Amino acid sequence: MDVEGTVSRPVRPDSISEQTSHSAPRTGRSDGWLPGLEGLRALAVIAVVVHHVSFLSGLTNSLHPLAGLLARLDVGVAIFFALSGFLLYRPFALATIQGQAQPPIRRYLWHRALRILPGYWVMAAVGLIWLNIDYLKSVWDWAIPLLLAQIYQPLRLPVGMEQTWSLATEATFYLALPVIAVLGRRIGGRTPLGRARRQLAIGVTLVLAGFAWNAYAHGPDSPLPGLAVLWLPAFLDWFGIGIVLAVLASWPSSTTSSPFLTGLAGGEPGRGGEDLWSATPRGLRVVTFAPGTSWLIAGALLWIGSTPIAGPRGVEPARPFESITEHLLFLAVAWCVIAPLVGPGSGGVPRALLGHRAVLFLGRISYGIFLWHLLALEACFRLLGFTRMSSSFWVLLALTMALTIPAATASYYLIERPARRLRRIRQRRADRPGPEVGGDSLVPAPAPAPRATSHVSVGQPTRAALFVPSTDTPETQYQGGDRNEEQPRRKHDQ
Repeated sequence: MDVEGTVSRPVRPDSISEQTSHSAPRTGRSDGWLPGLEGLRALAVIAVVVHHVSFLSGLTNSLHPLAGLLARLDVGVAIFFALSGFLLYRPFALATIQGQAQPPIRRYLWHRALRILPGYWVMAAVGLIWLNIDYLKSVWDWAIPLLLAQIYQPLRLPVGMEQTWSLATEATFYLALPVIAVLGRRIGGRTPLGRARRQLAIGVTLVLAGFAWNAYAHGPDSPLPGLAVLWLPAFLDWFGIGIVLAVLASWPSSTTSSPFLTGLAGGEPGRGGEDLWSATPRGLRVVTFAPGTSWLIAGALLWIGSTPIAGPRGVEPARPFESITEHLLFLAVAWCVIAPLVGPGSGGVPRALLGHRAVLFLGRISYGIFLWHLLALEACFRLLGFTRMSSSFWVLLALTMALTIPAATASYYLIERPARRLRRIRQRRADRPGPEVGGDSLVPAPAPAPRATSHVSVGQPTRAALFVPSTDTPETQYQGGDRNEEQPRRKHDQ
């Protein structure tokens, strides 16, 4: 999230160094940019593409030994949703815990709209005109997909755009996040530790709410429509674990650790000088934050999900127990994959692999890959002569990627980056002298200095200094793949 401008609430000079030290998860980087997350987006979106190719080629329903595993690679959606929760809520959690002004809501919503809508509308125009024109009889038929409302009307997922149900769900989360952030701020807390604990409680509550909704929606006597399993409440737990990780990564390191973690560790309450990550019991650290072990656990959970316990592989309806089991397994996989990348330490082999230059490039264009890959598949079937449900998986996958990557690259450089420049223009206008809307109140801008000097007085750092403490000009890192978060980044040689 871009965080620029002046702080709307005075900061004590003696707290500046402490606050700046919390501007990013403790991963050895001072600028808050996490290369592993960029690469993880590539991994997640490729998993989604392979999942769709395996199903449409017919491999998923075959006796191939990998068929069950390929059928569960839609776990990439859970990873994307959890990444959204982490990356988007992190600046709000950090501001609340530190007692600073939250990022302006209007700016946040404007950035979200510019992030997802331009590229999506271009793809939707192609998909609707090419594949769905015969079904578009009214203005409303056009408006539903263009407004990302297709998950609220039965049989409204256009051909070649079926994957956009998850983008519609995520767009709803974008709208709900400011409400969650305001709630987190309202429940307050007198100290950074108290505020952190209450923020953590919000994340846990969202996870439990997601559990409850899924149990209710999948129940045999549920009055909810069938599409209710695609609505935001059904995925609050996936977003919620991202929010939990965002709070943990923003935990005040100079305060005592969380009571429940201290109790599990056998420590004494009231001790200081230890952050929450290091206060986590050793066994829990190994399971969750040790990269190699955590990713092995994720692989084992995914293998369990490939068995019949998680339901059928194809489009056959699953029993309620099977649907809930698959959902919870995906949640656990997302946690085990993401937590080591935002926790302490170097991240080991997983972070090194995800930081490879080619992987980072795919992560950068991952939103375009997500948008265009089903249209590429349709081109293979309609233009290149492939047979649906009876084609070579590897050939179809290679051609799909050969068509998708150029389209995604063009989308990034011709649509997404120009949209980023548009929002920067608006940002510069918003930063001109005048009233600034902070997280809580309208605060007058500082009086202009008589000479060309900084407007920031000693002891009152800018938001950029608090959130992105880098000597380089901060750039925005976009989360693609559906999902489409941002994290602070600095210029780097990748």
